[in-house]
Amino acid sequence: MLKLSMKIFYYTLCLILSINILFQLEMDKIVDSDGDGYTDDIELKVGTNPNDKTDRYYYGAWPYNPNKDSIKGDEFPVSCPGDMGCECTQNSDCDNQNCAKSVRGDLYCTPQLGDIFPRFIAVDQYGESVDIYDFAMQGKILAVEFGAAWCAPCNDVSVWLSSGNEKIKSNKWWKEEYSVIKERVDKEEIIFITILYQDELKETMDFYGVESWHNKYPHSKIPVLADEYKDIQEWLMSTGYPCINLLDENMRLLTYTSRGLIEAFDILSGIKPMPVLD
Repeated sequence: MLKLSMKIFYYTLCLILSINILFQLEMDKIVDSDGDGYTDDIELKVGTNPNDKTDRYYYGAWPYNPNKDSIKGDEFPVSCPGDMGCECTQNSDCDNQNCAKSVRGDLYCTPQLGDIFPRFIAVDQYGESVDIYDFAMQGKILAVEFGAAWCAPCNDVSVWLSSGNEKIKSNKWWKEEYSVIKERVDKEEIIFITILYQDELKETMDFYGVESWHNKYPHSKIPVLADEYKDIQEWLMSTGYPCINLLDENMRLLTYTSRGLIEAFDILSGIKPMPVLD
């Protein structure tokens, strides 16, 4: 009987120790000792100091996704035939089986709901190279705004998100329900990303351009990325700005438009329900 009791005690002790070790391992995954937005576990993996707030993966404190390589989206530059933006005559000509008419009437391989947003790596307002897939798998919806610095509505959106300036309400497309979107961005309930392909003079956007944009419309939660090679411009085939689309946390298109923001804003504000992909 004594031997049986000792065995039970021994196994119970081992179980308790194992649970404690597992608990500590899980706690390490959520502890952020220096408060820089990256857990100690992540910082040790990427080689930054978990006790130094200035030593972090992105200067802008954007999220980091250790599993980003598992997302199988298009790579740039695109390759024709088959990729988005390539000419086509029938669905089978396109990798995503969606050959559609453009606004000019020509047929091109066109994004559709459920397609994975391409792996876009670009310079941000702090001069760092940012992988858009790092914003994936964060349990949040992504709102990706594509536009240009010369676009007046793009400026209206950014000044509103930055300062709360209500000039945006003078636009015919504005709905009062949209007011909640700024609050949701500020609280990081959604991830808002701005991508610009041209500056005020319609020249190619670069680091200095996105830095200038951020200085005009600062927002610590919004990355501003330069589409220096018009990769996103060609992939989205944008025809009007701003062009805002929503992605789920796996980078799949919840909406697709080549121009405008009404559908995205209707969903983000709760006017329309969030789309559900199969």
